[in-house]
Amino acid sequence: MVYKKANLFQCSPETGKNTFGDVLAEVGTHVIRDTLMLLRAENTETGRINVGYTVIYPHCSTRGHEHAPLEEVYFVTSGKGIMEIGVERFEVENGDVVYIPGGEFHRAENPFDLPLSYVWVTVKKGE
Repeated sequence: MVYKKANLFQCSPETGKNTFGDVLAEVGTHVIRDTLMLLRAENTETGRINVGYTVIYPHCSTRGHEHAPLEEVYFVTSGKGIMEIGVERFEVENGDVVYIPGGEFHRAENPFDLPLSYVWVTVKKGE
């Protein structure tokens, strides 16, 4: 037998009823993600740190936002996607760490066929 190799990022998902693509078309929006809050500021000594875990589903994105008093770091734990910070857009993938200055608009999108997940940490700037 001849050796075979495949890569998740080079495969296409199945199509048809009950697939994610079918559900996404029915929902009619591409702003689909789940976030789990792992640690809230009120549960920390300084009251300045939040930690969460976000999954952005294939061909979906976040709405994007900014939060002036908070700096943020993303640590990509799986998948790959596109980050938009201010006017810059760049690809991120598993293992990348991204720093987002406080007050900068930022948005994550996943144009790929596998989920993009990351742990994020916000820190309120010192007073």
